Amino acid sequence: MTSIENYKKNSKIEEGKRIVENNDFLNDLSNLMENEEFKRFYDKHMTNWIDIKCTTIYMRLYSEFKDKYKSVTDKELDRYVVVFLLRKIMSDKKLLPFSIKMVEQIQEEKWKSDDFWTEFENFMVTHHKINILEDI
Repeated sequence: MTSIENYKKNSKIEEGKRIVENNDFLNDLSNLMENEEFKRFYDKHMTNWIDIKCTTIYMRLYSEFKDKYKSVTDKELDRYVVVFLLRKIMSDKKLLPFSIKMVEQIQEEKWKSDDFWTEFENFMVTHHKINILEDI
């Protein structure tokens, strides 16, 4: 590499560092994409737009379960209980499309997180006779 090429490369690196220092999103994104565990997950489960959308929906549901449980009980919900609940959602022909619809509405900021839980709890009680918070 010539000294001019090396200078241009170093200049781009320095500019990139400056951008990362001043942009939280790009800083977080670059940290995430440099994380080997996330990179393996990304390469394995986020290969097309449908996979990306599904993964994002499950991430949001995961987060909603954890946050809601914490707000109601002041305890952390075990990750295996969350996985159990996600699997139940994935395998239920009525609950899966309902959950996807609700998450999409949350993502579009038409609903607040609490609205998701109100609707989700009503759906579970009505269609499955399950009270989420009592049955966990």
